[in-house]
Amino acid sequence: MRGIYLTIKSLAAASVVLAGIGYANAEEIVLKALTFSQPSKVEDSVAVFNAWIDKVNTKAEGKLRIEILGGPEVFPVGDQVNAVGKGLADITMTFTAHAALVPEIDTLGLSGITPAQERADGYLELLDEAHKKINIKVIGRTATNSGFYIFSKTPIEKLADFEGMKIRSHSGYESFFNKLGANPVGMNISEIYGGLERGVVSAAPYNIFVYDLGLHEVTDYGLADAFWPSHTTITLMNLKKFESLTPELQSVLIDAQIEIEAEMADIVARMAGEERKRLEDAGMTFTHLPPEEAERFRRMAADSRFEFLDDVLGADRVAEIKALILRQ
Repeated sequence: MRGIYLTIKSLAAASVVLAGIGYANAEEIVLKALTFSQPSKVEDSVAVFNAWIDKVNTKAEGKLRIEILGGPEVFPVGDQVNAVGKGLADITMTFTAHAALVPEIDTLGLSGITPAQERADGYLELLDEAHKKINIKVIGRTATNSGFYIFSKTPIEKLADFEGMKIRSHSGYESFFNKLGANPVGMNISEIYGGLERGVVSAAPYNIFVYDLGLHEVTDYGLADAFWPSHTTITLMNLKKFESLTPELQSVLIDAQIEIEAEMADIVARMAGEERKRLEDAGMTFTHLPPEEAERFRRMAADSRFEFLDDVLGADRVAEIKALILRQ
């Protein structure tokens, strides 16, 4: 009997050791990420996304790691959210290219509050719920308080300068540019340089980080009065993959995101200042509209987007979102 007892005791001890070895050697979870821009591009959203990945990889302590698969060369920008929803990748840092699937995302650039307020007031939760139908989890912003500039071959110093201007556009910009009296021309990001070089368009909107796109080579001016107060980039994840993680690892992802959102404004301000200097040193001149026209310009940009969304989402849904993101 004593021998049987010792055998059972030994087996139990061995199982504990083996379990410990199994836990120690548990395979690290690797999440594959896509970016709408080249991962090496100098841009605020790219820098914030990379900083978030570093935080996650450190906090996860070998249990989880995020690796960047690449940018548009892996999946075209318009296909990246769909690829993540279908599980072909786990994460994407993208912008509003999937607005046809989730129209609510088109309000991202209109927010006048901080990421912390967006979380506290329910805006992020609203976006998260809206994305569930395509199997996507909203992690959070990758830039804010950045805005969109217009880069042009000729100076823009008054609203009348937009009249008849051929300007690069997509569906999100079109109603605004029509209000300005410009002629919007649909064009992908990869086509902007060539379009300006060949004269297909004489101006193009983008965030301030255009040096790596070479826009200082094909335009001479930037309108410094940015429209839409926030950047429209965001980190999204496959919902089922997120839910498959332990609560501990889910918290790692979200806690790291909340940390980077608190640091985001300083990162954006520093990088934007450096980028503007780089463009000015390359010969670009920044202009301003008269103050009253600048205010009208920004108001027209916001109003045109909300008017467009009234038809897509309905007035009640738009009013709900306005109540969350606008500060009167």
